[in-house]
Amino acid sequence: MRVARLKYAHSDPLFKYSGLNPVPTSNNESIKLILEEEVDVAFVPLTYAAHHCDVINMVPYFAVYSKGPVLSARLFRGSGRGYAAIEDTSVNAGALSALMGVSFERVSDPYDALRRYEGVLVIGDEALRMTASGLPYIVDVGELWEERIGKPLVYAVMVARIGVDNGELMRVINGIRRSLNSFMVNPEPLIREVAGRLNVPEWVVRDYLVKSIRYEVNDEVIDGINTELEILKLPKCIRVLPRQC
Repeated sequence: MRVARLKYAHSDPLFKYSGLNPVPTSNNESIKLILEEEVDVAFVPLTYAAHHCDVINMVPYFAVYSKGPVLSARLFRGSGRGYAAIEDTSVNAGALSALMGVSFERVSDPYDALRRYEGVLVIGDEALRMTASGLPYIVDVGELWEERIGKPLVYAVMVARIGVDNGELMRVINGIRRSLNSFMVNPEPLIREVAGRLNVPEWVVRDYLVKSIRYEVNDEVIDGINTELEILKLPKCIRVLPRQC
């Protein structure tokens, strides 16, 4: 079975020890791999999953979410006027637009944007680098969501193309579960690896992967997804596979 993972550090615990060979992809490209049948299973932003219920089901075992400060999605303070967001974000931009009433220009270079805009929304590994360097920020998206909404903020959900083989899907699920369990038992080797790759202190990665990002789906997360769909004005048509697949 062909699998895609999001290329950011938050996905490393899900796949490092899985025995799978996932295709790394950006947020914006992840849904395209599913739609074009390049992969059978992928993690895709909730914003994209909500618009493609005709071809995918949500796999209710794993997602990428936070409940509280997330570190990797922040509106960094700039010296200009107006707001910008890095191109590869949809969930976080939607969350801030809904909660703060702001709109975003899209940019490719966040550092250049800091000179031109009052606030720049940066996500993923680059946001971790900015956080580690101590750049001032206006708001952490996960923290604001927790304060205002009080439910998990789900960034990406695990989805499968309709009609995939259930046995093969369970093999993928078990591989991800094995990887996540291995990480939880001994997180330090992966923390060191990610810190070296991103060139950030280990404490940043430890706070991020151990404390901020969460993965296992439960009823609270499903409820959070439904609330998020409502707040972001997204279609409420996501079909959730039964957990026994």
